[in-house]
Amino acid sequence: MTPRLQAAPIAPPAGAPSAGRPLVEFRGVDLRYGEDDDEDSTLALSGVDVDIAAGEFTALIGPSGCGKSTMLKLISGLRLPNAGGVTVAGREVDRPLKIVGMAFQSPALLPWRTTLANVLLPLEIVEPHCRTFKRDLPRHRERVHELFRQVGLRDVAHRYPWQLSGGMQQRVSLCRALIHEPELLLLDEPFGALDAFTREDLWDVLKSVQHARRFTVVLVTHDLVEATYLAETVHVFSQRPGRIIHTRRIPEACRRARADRYTARFADEVASLRGYVGHAQESCT
Repeated sequence: MTPRLQAAPIAPPAGAPSAGRPLVEFRGVDLRYGEDDDEDSTLALSGVDVDIAAGEFTALIGPSGCGKSTMLKLISGLRLPNAGGVTVAGREVDRPLKIVGMAFQSPALLPWRTTLANVLLPLEIVEPHCRTFKRDLPRHRERVHELFRQVGLRDVAHRYPWQLSGGMQQRVSLCRALIHEPELLLLDEPFGALDAFTREDLWDVLKSVQHARRFTVVLVTHDLVEATYLAETVHVFSQRPGRIIHTRRIPEACRRARADRYTARFADEVASLRGYVGHAQESCT
């Protein structure tokens, strides 16, 4: 019997963010792994305040272990803060949200399911989609094929993950994260394991899909070129416990096309971010 995962509904009418209100809000957020009185516990985040606007592409950068991935867990409701509050779409997050799609460095595709079946999995097991999954299956299949077209995949629906390249698997993972049309896409270094050429191709795929659908994106990355090229806003984190030490708006001139990555202005933006990250790495607490 297929398990059904419960997710907290976020309904637009009651409690939805008013015009101009951020989609995601962190206020004084602390997150600790382990018990407060345990000497082996780890304070991952401390006093985080940040707003993320609806439809915005945001990147989180900083030293390893500074709490960037923890931020994604808090936004999605997979973890709850020890102090402060996280609000999404005008409601405090107190359980996993159904408006979220997620993709990771590993595509994590099930090897015994076809590519089509892998992408359909969220609709098959998550409320409320699972209730009508069989009835709506033809329509769902059409949506999968449309996503495949958007990310540049052809003739892969009946192939298995082990028959695909790493880049193709990551495109499938992106489709799976988007199949339920989330308002919020959370990406945890999804391109980190790919070669440079494949990674750069997928940057443009992601930009194109996000531009067409206008969902909100939060990207965790160590790649400063990636952050500068993809994100409208970049937040730089300190060493653990993570705090936001710098927020930078990336000029549109750095994000329009591949050629922008080879301009002096782009290089200056990357160098500026590198300076803040370098300072964070040097100032261990």
